[in-house]
Amino acid sequence: MIFLQHLSDFSVINKCKNLKINKYHNIMKKSLILMISICLCLNVFAQKKAENIKYEGVITQIETQENFMRMQIETPSKLVDTYYEVTRFCYISDQLPTNVQIQGDICNFLSPKQVCDDAATLVSTKQINPRKYTMKMEKGKYNAYTIGNSGYYVIVYPEDEFVKNRIAFMKEYGF
Repeated sequence: MIFLQHLSDFSVINKCKNLKINKYHNIMKKSLILMISICLCLNVFAQKKAENIKYEGVITQIETQENFMRMQIETPSKLVDTYYEVTRFCYISDQLPTNVQIQGDICNFLSPKQVCDDAATLVSTKQINPRKYTMKMEKGKYNAYTIGNSGYYVIVYPEDEFVKNRIAFMKEYGF
């Protein structure tokens, strides 16, 4: 009799323990679902939007404001890609990176029917429209173009670095 009483006490204790464990598991499941939901929401809200790209600088030389606004609405991925291409294809600096090949003066690499930008403007704004020029991009090495006698260069990124950074940039905007 005493044995059965102890046995029933033991089963009550086990039931209590199981209830506590089940409550703990339910709380953990809910917490995990909540944390995953928060992370997903933060990832979505952390992405930049194509509407945040401003119509200024080099992009104004590439697209009319009307086309720019239409792209923001109809083809935002194309706008982000175009923006990256014209703003991140190259940069202007007075310091040359390692693994660079100097190609010559930038004005010798004009696209047809284009006029070379003023050296002082390029140096002061540090912006250039790469579509006005026939600058080349190569795998594994930078190409540099002198800007007159200013001591500054237009430096084109290596193709592999440009593509890797383009993919990361597009992901920032959710594409």
